[in-house]
Amino acid sequence: MSHGGNFYLLLFFSLDERLTAMDIFNTIARLFYQGGIAVMSSILMVFLLSLVIILERTYRYWLQYDLANSSAFMAAIQNMIMGESIENAIRLCQKARPKLVPTVLTEGLKRADDSPQEIEYAMESAMLEATAKVTKMVPLLGTLANVATLMGLLGTIFGLIKSFGAAATATGAQKQTLLAEGISEALTATSFGLGTALLCILAHGILSAKQTTIVNSMNLNMSKLLDILYTRKVKS
Repeated sequence: MSHGGNFYLLLFFSLDERLTAMDIFNTIARLFYQGGIAVMSSILMVFLLSLVIILERTYRYWLQYDLANSSAFMAAIQNMIMGESIENAIRLCQKARPKLVPTVLTEGLKRADDSPQEIEYAMESAMLEATAKVTKMVPLLGTLANVATLMGLLGTIFGLIKSFGAAATATGAQKQTLLAEGISEALTATSFGLGTALLCILAHGILSAKQTTIVNSMNLNMSKLLDILYTRKVKS
């Protein structure tokens, strides 16, 4: 396994009881030194920033923004509307905040006695605001993936420079040692950079899919509410 592979193995799966915290720290420090402290530290900063974005967006999408059972929620809203309990429907939506579907529906319910166009405009305005909350920060993961890859390639170049310099100037055992150090630096930095980029790309795909699901749910339930309110006006 490459030094970069060892780095990720120790960083994420170091649950073996035989490894003490000091052993892990020393190994990671050695790998950082082998990969070039400047390059490895830069990639680590990218990795940590990516991790913060991933954790924050995961919390927002799955625990705050997404309404898990929107069909049942809309059924309850419909029963209240058709029973002329608009205020109860508004209170139900407000109680479900910060879920985004109820946030959008609240604006429509507040205009329930206005024209369909006014109701739609109110919800579209809330929809735009909610969509901005959902879509922020995730595109940055694509940029961070590119930066991590380029940082890893930069570390490869530094390692090759060291190897070629050793081949040109050193002799004997020293030459072999410097060649091995240069190759180690190149492989370690590249592995860490590519591993970080892979994490960013994978997280970007998962978060983008969830993001699309949330936005589609808002659009669908906004349309349902418009239809329910229109039906109520026709019957009244």
